[in-house]
Amino acid sequence: MWPAEKQKAVRLPGFSVDTKLFRELGELLVGRESTALIELIKNAYDADATKVAIVGEAIDDLGAGAIVVSDNGIGMSEKEFASGFLRIAGRSKTGTDRRSPWFERRYTGEKGVGRLAAHKLAHKLSVRSRRWNEEERDTLHGFPASYELAAEIDWDAIEELETIADIEESGAVKVESKKRSKESAGTQLRLAPLRRQWGERERNQFFQEVSTLTPPEILLAPLDDITATKPLLDQMSVRDELRPGGFEVNYLGDLAIPEGELPAAVAGASWVIEVDCDRQQRKLTISVSPTRRTVSEYTNAEGFVLERKLPSDSPNVGFQARILQKSNGQWPARYQGVRVYYEGFRVLPYGDAKDDWLQLDRDYRARGHNELGRLRRRSEWDLPPGSQLEGLAVQGNTAVFGAVLLTRTGASDLQMLVNREGFLPNEQFTFIEETVRLAIDLQVRVRYAATSTVKQARRATSGRQKRAAERASSGQSPSAHLLRDIHQRAQASISNARSAMTVGRFADAQAEIAKLEETLGSAVELSDEMTSEATMFRVLASIGLEHAAFVHEVRSISLVAQSVAEALDRVAAAEENIGRAKKLRAIAAESREIRERLRRNAVYLADVTGIEGRRRRSRQGVRDRLERVLAFFDASIHKKALAVRIQVDEDAVTPPIFPAELTALLSNLISNAVKFTEEGGRLHISTNEDKDSFQLKVENSGARVDIAAAEKWFEPFRSTSIDIDESLGQGMGLGLTITRSLVDEYGGRVRFVAPSEGYETAVELELPKK
Repeated sequence: MWPAEKQKAVRLPGFSVDTKLFRELGELLVGRESTALIELIKNAYDADATKVAIVGEAIDDLGAGAIVVSDNGIGMSEKEFASGFLRIAGRSKTGTDRRSPWFERRYTGEKGVGRLAAHKLAHKLSVRSRRWNEEERDTLHGFPASYELAAEIDWDAIEELETIADIEESGAVKVESKKRSKESAGTQLRLAPLRRQWGERERNQFFQEVSTLTPPEILLAPLDDITATKPLLDQMSVRDELRPGGFEVNYLGDLAIPEGELPAAVAGASWVIEVDCDRQQRKLTISVSPTRRTVSEYTNAEGFVLERKLPSDSPNVGFQARILQKSNGQWPARYQGVRVYYEGFRVLPYGDAKDDWLQLDRDYRARGHNELGRLRRRSEWDLPPGSQLEGLAVQGNTAVFGAVLLTRTGASDLQMLVNREGFLPNEQFTFIEETVRLAIDLQVRVRYAATSTVKQARRATSGRQKRAAERASSGQSPSAHLLRDIHQRAQASISNARSAMTVGRFADAQAEIAKLEETLGSAVELSDEMTSEATMFRVLASIGLEHAAFVHEVRSISLVAQSVAEALDRVAAAEENIGRAKKLRAIAAESREIRERLRRNAVYLADVTGIEGRRRRSRQGVRDRLERVLAFFDASIHKKALAVRIQVDEDAVTPPIFPAELTALLSNLISNAVKFTEEGGRLHISTNEDKDSFQLKVENSGARVDIAAAEKWFEPFRSTSIDIDESLGQGMGLGLTITRSLVDEYGGRVRFVAPSEGYETAVELELPKK
């Protein structure tokens, strides 16, 4: 210790801060103009505003240009302006669970540097703020105010000073206040003159970045009209606010965002990907669902839902995501990619055109014949089986449009980078990134399985059957012709290979063997298709073997009924009692009706099962065959009092098919229509044709069939018929299955289509003309 007499007071030098700090911090903490405006908009949100307007005035003119930001929030008092707006890195928004005074929103910023955004944009800032008087908020007019603040900050004048300490006496910052009660609370910031001239290029860049500043409503709205199944997320959690008030941002003047294409484009979405990570329950749910549009094109497309309880050592984070995928085409440029939102505001740069935070573009460029690695590593999760070709179906950012929604409550450990663009890479964010990408990869797998393979098979099978139908003889079915053709080609390859080997041309022999392998591969494909139907058709064939005997039995019974009727007529003629005679004649009439119905059934069954019905393919007259089939269903049609409308020309003919096949097609479609039409309902049968195909449509006024989910009714034994119709019996659920098999044989198609006005359900079959 120094002796007391030698101790002297030592004055230490204090810190001083150069005014250059504003420029340095502004460039460091606010990376671009759109980031600057986002920070000012966030200030309005934190002030409990429900609306904020961004107005551009002559922004292509540095001298006259200005940007005005106005909101209807609670405003600022002079004290709040000094402690909050003028204090760099202030603490007004820090603390445990700090919330706004009215809507109790979690504050979106805590570093107190948002006001540097004003420095980024303009040389001067004018502030006009009307402070809320803390009385009840009016829903129509907003917060009442009784106090107004006016302030100006000249950033150029500040930077001419040496230190920040010199600002107070310089006049570079001016603040005044006065009582006011006529206008509602709110704040207006006027930024002028601008530091940068906003030409067309700068404006387009700005539009690209801020058009999705808040999540597009189409991503948040219910998707029941788009998806084929019920969406996972009924209501999405965008912000952590205890008293919902909504928040709307409007861009006006020179900054008015051009009308986007999104609302019309959303209907073109192919698949919907949804993620719900529940922090409280530590549960992850991922849903992949085809849209109605996809199901109408790929009728076997189905969704998949993954539910997993998260392990205790995984990062504890909660978030939601919804992503719309487009299979054929791209989303409008400004909506492409998956964006991240924190408390309802976009976090740049995630989703920018040049940002690939999910590595979708990288994997799209490098895609190849491989199973997706992320899914392969999760094989214990009971995922759909993968394919060595699914990697070819990976798409880039242009094919997805989506949002990841984060709140401070759900993702409390996330911290923004100093330049306000992106999060610090920690365990929570890595988990979010991996989970979202896993969900997209799951969609790739489900989509590939449901569409790509089906598309190839459909194209190959349809073309194959059309060619076979053209070349087959009139007595052959197309599939029978294919089998014979495969056999002949295989025999030719074997013969050629033998000849080549005999004379030592081993290369030619090897080429013939390669052809033989390809031919046998075609045989295996055709065999698989025929085998898949074999069990069902064996059952039907075993019934069909008895049809001939059954037809004879029906005809015999009809003759007995006719004999009974004639006998009753004779007894009635001899009966003296008029009443009894009348009853006998009535019974005789019923016997004749029984005979007529049995005769019609016998004729119908003979058409279907007789040799002539399967002897030769030829163009069939539709009207004549239709009348025979309708006669078979006459009793059911009469009982239900159905009105049948027929729009079939007398000369309408099918492409070459077997007569029995046309009878079966008409019977199956009309049978379903009769069964599922209400009493007093309507049936409509029509034909149409163009240069390439013949179409037959059967419509009815019964219960409506959901076209998006109608493919299941073509599966075997899918019958909804419970009550047994005395004429039609109880459905086995094979009518549409057989119909499709018959149509596929000729490379045609059958499907549910939109019905005409006045009808509820329509099934249309189409056969190629050649």
